[in-house]
Amino acid sequence: MDVLERLQQHREKERALNWEGTFLDYLDLLKEKPQVARLAHARIYDMIVRAGVDNTELGKKYEFFDSEIFGLNRTLERLVEEYFHSAARRLDVRKRILLLMGPVSGGKSTLVSMIKHGLEEYTRTEEGAVYGIKGCPMHEEPLHLVPHDLRKDFSEEYGVYIEGNLCPSCKLRLQEEFNNHIEKVPVERIAFSEENRLGIGTFSPSDPKSQDIADLTGSIDFSTIGEYGSESDPRAYRFDGELNKANRGVMEFQEMLKADEKFLYNLLSLSQEGNFKAGRFALISADETNVYSLYQNGIRACRALKKPWINMQVELASTCFINYNLKYKLTQELVS
Repeated sequence: MDVLERLQQHREKERALNWEGTFLDYLDLLKEKPQVARLAHARIYDMIVRAGVDNTELGKKYEFFDSEIFGLNRTLERLVEEYFHSAARRLDVRKRILLLMGPVSGGKSTLVSMIKHGLEEYTRTEEGAVYGIKGCPMHEEPLHLVPHDLRKDFSEEYGVYIEGNLCPSCKLRLQEEFNNHIEKVPVERIAFSEENRLGIGTFSPSDPKSQDIADLTGSIDFSTIGEYGSESDPRAYRFDGELNKANRGVMEFQEMLKADEKFLYNLLSLSQEGNFKAGRFALISADETNVYSLYQNGIRACRALKKPWINMQVELASTCFINYNLKYKLTQELVS
């Protein structure tokens, strides 16, 4: 097969992803494949299991991680079964913050990178297809269109779980463009992409003096306030923060010890309640898996400065870490 044939096949594959329809068409899809309405944790768990699981004498071995991670089988089994599997079943563990801790080159970044790239490929398959409201800056789940008093009936009829509310932008569009006729709202298939900031986000804190919460939650577009007349108008707001763009997928929070306290409160709200505060709007729903990394030598440095870990936690809005984290140490396992 020459290069031109491969390019043609690639274009055909990309065109196959360009599904568009209405909310009614999406409901027809749900009858055939209710798994398209999965939450973020369930999607990641299904992606990992789909690659294959081997039951060995030392426990489960996940082929998804085989190509790049070695010597961490026990840790990976705990991560997948204790966290992702339980979270996929919507148990309370999904409200815990996933904290990866280990030395430099211990596999933290590699693990998160594999999940990100895996989601990019998985959402391009039929089994991992994801659909969102067309034109939504947070590409949110179309089932958010269903009024709350009808959700129980929808859940029973279609065998799905509905969680979350419409973002301010879609709520305004539903009223003004579609006159509250949810069946007319356009829906499209989406494929996660870190490069295009769709379903995958990465946040790395900068200098504490210049950190801006807008990097996480979006910002006001002052150039449009004169046109729309209010900062509370969704059309005058940029929903371009990492929490907005990572909706439905995964967000990596790097070097969290450098983060300002105000960032951690938003992350705690997201993990516990499934929403966060942005601008002059009500709480915005988001469904995403948030992964945070921490270097062990960073902790040792604080101890060397006679700054106990527990005190450092308190100073860093430690509620996020003390009570609500699920910590996994990534250290190599020696097997004789």
